[in-house]
Amino acid sequence: MNKNRDVDSGNLRYICWLLILTLSAMFLACRLGYYYASDAERFPITTIKVAANYEHVTHKELEGVLAKYLSDSFFTLSVGGLQNELNEMSWIDTATVERVWPDTLKIRLVEKKPVAIWDNALMTEDGRLFNEGAVPEGLNLPKLKGPLSQQEEVLQVYENLSKILSMYGLNATGLHLRENQSWVLLLGNDIKIYLGKKELEERLLRFCKAYPAVFAEKIEQLSSVDLRYPRGMAVQWKQQTER
Repeated sequence: MNKNRDVDSGNLRYICWLLILTLSAMFLACRLGYYYASDAERFPITTIKVAANYEHVTHKELEGVLAKYLSDSFFTLSVGGLQNELNEMSWIDTATVERVWPDTLKIRLVEKKPVAIWDNALMTEDGRLFNEGAVPEGLNLPKLKGPLSQQEEVLQVYENLSKILSMYGLNATGLHLRENQSWVLLLGNDIKIYLGKKELEERLLRFCKAYPAVFAEKIEQLSSVDLRYPRGMAVQWKQQTER
């Protein structure tokens, strides 16, 4: 009986050692495989294809990000890390990175499209702000302003009012929502249209209907129009403000 126990104990030790040796061999094989696959000279990335129609992201910016990764091999390059860094660039809306065998990296970039300037930042159509403090000059975009939590509302109101103006051949250059929730629409030549807090579209229509007869020929002299009166409007001309 003792002999059987000794045999069983010996077999168990043999199996344990065999398992340890097998795992060690597998570990060494994995390490050797990793070192082999991570050799950038054996598996280099020689081609980078950038699929994008971008205007504001510069080649220098892209090269600065890519330089951190191109010393890695085709297999060990961190696709997720590179993709995350590209997505963190201020003008990038979405970035995707894909490895294509045997030596190609395919990058697709989609830029953010600003639809307005919000204070000192740019705004996308869904109300996201970016490039704060670095708004490029010469952008032909409306200038919006108001409480930060209401930027989407301000953009929506601006779009609604712009549609009304366009029916009469007019264009808005901006819209401000004051802290007291009163709206001020801006036209060209720094003309201010005071709309108040309610009935914004009805009040703007009143101005538009009066525009051809009252303002069209003297638009250069117009300073502001206050539409907060129930049956009329208060007009201020630039000559009056200069006195």
